[in-house]
Amino acid sequence: MKRRRFVRLALIALALIVVGLLLAARTPNGAAAVNVIEYRVRAWWWSLTGQPSYDPTRSGSFSGVIRTADGQPLAGAVALVATVRGEVYQAHSDAAGAYRVDGAPPGRFVPMSGAWGFAEVNGPALTINVGQERKGVDFTLARYVPSPIGPTAWTAGPAAAAASDFPRPLTAQRIPFTFTLDSLVIAGGQFYLPDPITHTLPTIFIIYPSPAINWSNVSAAMAAEGFAVVAVGPTPARVLDIEGHVRDFRAVFQAWQVGRFDEMAPGAALDHDRWLLMSGSFGSLMLFRSLRDLPAPLAILSVGGISDAFLGIQSLYSTELKIPPPYDNYVAALGRPDRDPAFFFGYSPLFYADRLPPIFLIHSYGDEIIPYNQTTTLSTALDALQAPHETLLYHDTTHYLDAYNPTESTFLVFRRAMAFAGAHTARR
Repeated sequence: MKRRRFVRLALIALALIVVGLLLAARTPNGAAAVNVIEYRVRAWWWSLTGQPSYDPTRSGSFSGVIRTADGQPLAGAVALVATVRGEVYQAHSDAAGAYRVDGAPPGRFVPMSGAWGFAEVNGPALTINVGQERKGVDFTLARYVPSPIGPTAWTAGPAAAAASDFPRPLTAQRIPFTFTLDSLVIAGGQFYLPDPITHTLPTIFIIYPSPAINWSNVSAAMAAEGFAVVAVGPTPARVLDIEGHVRDFRAVFQAWQVGRFDEMAPGAALDHDRWLLMSGSFGSLMLFRSLRDLPAPLAILSVGGISDAFLGIQSLYSTELKIPPPYDNYVAALGRPDRDPAFFFGYSPLFYADRLPPIFLIHSYGDEIIPYNQTTTLSTALDALQAPHETLLYHDTTHYLDAYNPTESTFLVFRRAMAFAGAHTARR
């Protein structure tokens, strides 16, 4: 009798846990937590049984047509499936919108399609069988329309001096700003200006991977080079809600467009035709995701950034690379590319490299958190397109460039980055 009662209580507890996980999965942060748990269970199981292997001689294919919402064939669109480990099998559509993806492993996948200027979309799950072609996997892509944002309660100041010893002793003006979006108070943004201001200023928008104030030395140094610097980082209240972080950055950019930052700096003339984007580490996810919501910047700087979210999942399961904690959880929180490839596509500029403005890719060979293959993969794609870009791979043992304890690499990256920024924002 006691045993039956214990079993009943255990089943009730298990049911409550399952229900709790299902409810949690309905929120962005809850879904991220579930993704991490699922990854941990899978990694533990594979440590016991070994990772699944893929035999390229045993593969299948699928094909179809990609059209626009008005029924027109869409050339150059991507169709793909991805495995749980992030391996991608893809093809581009031809002039008639037709495509065929070959070499896919057998199994059940969610296919997706995407193209620049259109909203990527997942299709119904399909099963790929060895030696067979699954036909009629068609997609209809609607034009991408940014979701509206309406920041309120904008406040700024007071201004303060921001001193830095990097790359030389200097001082800049720093003005904090705060606003409300999606019923959340978004604090922590910092606006830097040269001290003194001697000319009309181009603007660098930089998305840091942690609170912007932690990087004050770098922001002040960039301002001292003759830039207005709008620095943001992830809002703690958003946790792992990347789409929410993107909305926050869009709100900041919108405020700059309508003159909020001009009001914050009387006497400083901001040139709204000269601006570029910069990001570091996981901040690159927000930068690249926001590109289709913004007018085209003059250039992009990416330091230790991500260019292919699918490749990030591959690194997570790699036996040769080791993403240390807690950063492995950040990658795992993105989810499963075999179930939601459209999400990963949205954070993978590799697939729209031909649409990128001039970009400077910077990465350390010794980066364990975001392996440097993220940069070399995008650089190779840009080379093939003969697209304007620069690549700097340097030798260092860390992921982050620490301007408070700079090394020779820190000075090298700063000099090269500022030269690139100056060249692309110079008056013509």
